[in-house]
Amino acid sequence: MSAQVALVALDSGQSFAVTPHLQPVRSAAKAVAVSGPAEAQDVASARLMARLQNRRIEVLSERAADATTFVNPDGSLSTETYAGPVRVKQGDGSWKDVDTSLMDAGADLKPRTAPADLAVSDGGDTHLASVTEGGKTFGLNWDFTLPAPHVAGNTATYDLGGGASLSVEALAQGFEQSVVLDQAPSAPVSYRIPLTLKGLALTKDADTGQLLLKDGAGKLVAQAAAPHMWDSSRDPASGEPVNQLPVETAVEKADDGSTTLVLTPNPVFFSRDLTYPVTIDPSSTLAVTTDTWVQNPDYPDSQVGSQELKSGTYDGSSNLMGVRR
Repeated sequence: MSAQVALVALDSGQSFAVTPHLQPVRSAAKAVAVSGPAEAQDVASARLMARLQNRRIEVLSERAADATTFVNPDGSLSTETYAGPVRVKQGDGSWKDVDTSLMDAGADLKPRTAPADLAVSDGGDTHLASVTEGGKTFGLNWDFTLPAPHVAGNTATYDLGGGASLSVEALAQGFEQSVVLDQAPSAPVSYRIPLTLKGLALTKDADTGQLLLKDGAGKLVAQAAAPHMWDSSRDPASGEPVNQLPVETAVEKADDGSTTLVLTPNPVFFSRDLTYPVTIDPSSTLAVTTDTWVQNPDYPDSQVGSQELKSGTYDGSSNLMGVRR
């Protein structure tokens, strides 16, 4: 007499059937040892593994760029979703985790694994950074040739001289750019940043000061919070900079169709007792589907470009931080 028994290969996560000869039961069955990755190719295999190993098992066939599905030991399914992509599908159908650390890609620096086509200058030109996706391009340039950057992880830093540096941080869906001052400028400064726009237009919201990227049909593609600047001091209660101020921002459009972003820090800010370095305008490009937050009274507009997500109050008063979705 024989019977089919379902087994699971622990290394592969695949289930299969064998037909063994029945033998007298000599001892109680031992628990299945937990080994190998907690994943299986399909729901049926994952459900069997989860029950036998008493742990949740990821269903690889259900993977998405921004979601992970598991089978729980009781047979139920649960899905974890993320605000943005955490992995990128490869040409062979496999997935790679997002890795924004920059590498030399010949003409540019590029993140190792990212859903968007991001290029960062490796010096010797004026093209600071650009991101291309779906045939649309947004790029920031500089008004003089950039030196070779110092690269650390996902950040490239360019020495501008005079105690100023320019940095670009690669993100999963874009980049963040900022000017960092190690000392007060000797004279009022203004930064003119020529833009590369393909299939996109940049505008400034008159009410909030946010920078809005829209496509040819007027659909919002990405946005950045109103530019700010702050020093390195920190309030012990909130963790926020003690000294911060909005940066005067203008979007100029020339007769030839080109667009320039102009940032003019208020020189009065530098007369304060500041803790250096001072950071000016981390302008970022992010998808519009991310979560955001506001804080009264410091950040009254949406901080959609921020990589933080704040909620609550830090001092029990009206200084509230609220999440927006």
